[in-house]
Amino acid sequence: MNRDKKMILGYIVGGLLVIVLVPSIIYIVTSLFDTVYRVEIIQNTIIRWITIIMLLVIGLIYGIWSVIIQNTIGQGGPLEIGNIEVSPRTKNLVVSGPYKYTRNPMLFGTFLTYLAFALFINSITSVVLVSAIFVLMLAVVVKMEEERLLKDFGNQYEEYRKKVSMFVPWFQRKIEEQKTI
Repeated sequence: MNRDKKMILGYIVGGLLVIVLVPSIIYIVTSLFDTVYRVEIIQNTIIRWITIIMLLVIGLIYGIWSVIIQNTIGQGGPLEIGNIEVSPRTKNLVVSGPYKYTRNPMLFGTFLTYLAFALFINSITSVVLVSAIFVLMLAVVVKMEEERLLKDFGNQYEEYRKKVSMFVPWFQRKIEEQKTI
């Protein structure tokens, strides 16, 4: 399969997974648990909607920005499952744009977007479920991506990994700044 077809197929499958399947699972599981016991997160509608909009905007910015930078600079993606490339192999290590702040800006953006969805549902069950999904993603997907990036970019990626937070933008830098104070 040529590079462009693989990229398109990766975006179609990934898009369906991220936009349809995962939110559907979150909604269904939340609905099932909430019939037994429902705890709302934010009672005030105005505060809830302001929070939802902020999370959604920041999440979409990080998600879309990272896809654009990954494709223009990286010219591919870092994920492979069982030695099968999900997207064309990254040609260049991306350390600019949103990757300057977090090594996983797509994941960070998706987390904020799903968190906004959980607040839209307004259930503690959905927030717990979203958090569990992302702990799993950090443990499994990021590990696979980092193994591939280390194999492809070696010391260059290792140096980048030391400087930039795995998930939360700026987090690692702030810790390093506190150590020098």
